[in-house]
Formats: sequence, structure tokens, C-alpha cells
Amino acid sequence: MAVLVAALFALVYAAVIVLYAQSGQVETTEDFIADPDAVLLVVEPTAVDAVADRITVSVELANAGAAGDGLAPDETLTVVLFGVDGERTIEYSPDRFSGRTSVEVITEGSVEAWPFDTHQGLIAPLAYRMVDGEPELLPTQVYAEGKVAGWNIAAQEGLMGEGGVLESEGEDADVVQPQADDEELRAVVFSADRSGSTVAFGIVLLGLMIVMPVLVLIVAVTVFIGRRRVEPDFLGWIAAMLFATIPLRTFLPDAPPIGSWIDYLIVLWVFVGLVGGLALYVAAWLRHTHAPAQPSA
Repeated sequence: MAVLVAALFALVYAAVIVLYAQSGQVETTEDFIADPDAVLLVVEPTAVDAVADRITVSVELANAGAAGDGLAPDETLTVVLFGVDGERTIEYSPDRFSGRTSVEVITEGSVEAWPFDTHQGLIAPLAYRMVDGEPELLPTQVYAEGKVAGWNIAAQEGLMGEGGVLESEGEDADVVQPQADDEELRAVVFSADRSGSTVAFGIVLLGLMIVMPVLVLIVAVTVFIGRRRVEPDFLGWIAAMLFATIPLRTFLPDAPPIGSWIDYLIVLWVFVGLVGGLALYVAAWLRHTHAPAQPSA
């Protein structure tokens, strides 16, 4: 039996390590071919804020394309990013094509479904330069890369229509072609869900929380029916487990806000079980112990 338990523990431990090593990588196109005449933007997700529904990405101009050699010293290459929060216009001058700009992609998701929540958002770039006072749209490519610990992020090609409607198109991020204002704009759709290691971590921790009231109730019931004697020190042990529930709840990776499904289905009943076990143990203490004898006059 001990050998079986040890083997099972080793198997689970190895599985968690493998899941963690494979998590976090941004999944994007593997056969991406850069067009030397197109504006190439490299977008790298750096963080996911599930509560605020934002994905922080850094945007870098990797290649200015044909526009790079055609800009006058006083001209700029302008990139407008749709689907982001805050400042969305980036200007590049001929003497400053390098550097990273951090922006936040607006996403939609339900963090209350932790750890099975999925958050989806898009970033749609449009590059242009001014020619004779009129904007000249430029062909644009976007390549997504990077790694975010604890998350699996997929970059897919999509369309940004009226009202920011997402229409998935293809499986990988590819060329983003800016079109006329009244037409749909090509976009890169980011879909982020939690990695297998994070899900496994959360399930194990929630399982340990469930074990606590089970152990407390076993001890309390055994003492109450008289199969074990009352040990007052166990009252402190039960109280310690009760107060440990909240720290365990907040120790969950990227812990969801209060009111998530885990609170209604698990955490609430952990409290009920612990308080019930504590009350039953107090009842057993009152039932099986006696008041000290009064000294004679």
C-alpha cells in the first residue's frame, strides 16, 4: 500500500512539473513569412489581469517596410491600435524606429469561472503615413510571441467589424491588412486560458481544503459517541484549521474575487463543516467531562 501511494505521488508530481514546463508559451503561426515591404509589428503578451479583463502586451516595430526608406526627416509613421485601453496611437520617426510600447488589450471573460475561465480580446493595428496631406495606408503584418507564466495564450487571425465584433478566421495570427474605414479591419485575436499546471494546483489546493472538515468531523463524531476520550487540545486544532481556510483561499493562483463558484460550492461548506465539527466537539466535551469536585467545608 505504501509503495502504491508513493508511486501515485511521484506520478502526480512529475505530471505537474511537465505541465508547468509546457505552459505559458504564446501559440501562433509557425510558418510566418515576413514581407520586407510591409510594416511588421511584434506583439508580446506580458501579463494577464483576469479581474480587470486586460492583457498587457508590448508592441515593437520590427520593420518599417517600404515606408522606412521613404520618410522625410520631418515625417512620421503612425500606427493606430484598435481594441486597446488608453492611448492607442504610436508615432515612429525615421530616427526612432526601435523601442517597445506597452498597451492593454481589452478582453471579455468571466473570472468567476476560475480556474476554467477564458479571456478573449483583439488588437487591430492600422499603419499609415501622410502624403500630400492625405493618409496613405500601409500593408501591415503582426507577429505574436512571448510567454506568460500560468497562462496559455493563442493568437489567431480575426476580423474587427462594427462594434468590435469578433469573427474568428483561421487558426493562427497572420497578415493584418488595413482597409477602408467602412470595411472590416483585420485583427489578431488573443484567447487566454489558465495553464494545466495552474488548474492542477488549484484543484489540489481545493481538495486539501475539503479534507480539513472531513478530518474534523471524523474526530468530533468519534469523541461524541464515546469511542475516544475528550482531549481539550483538539479544540485549538479545530480552531486553527478554521482560521487557516481564508489564507488557503487567498493562496490560490490569481485568486478569483469573492463570490466565485468555488465559494458557493466548496469554501462555504468547508466553513460549515469546520464550525459543525467544532460545535460537536464542544458538545462532546460538555457531555463527557464533569465539573471539578467542590471542596468540603
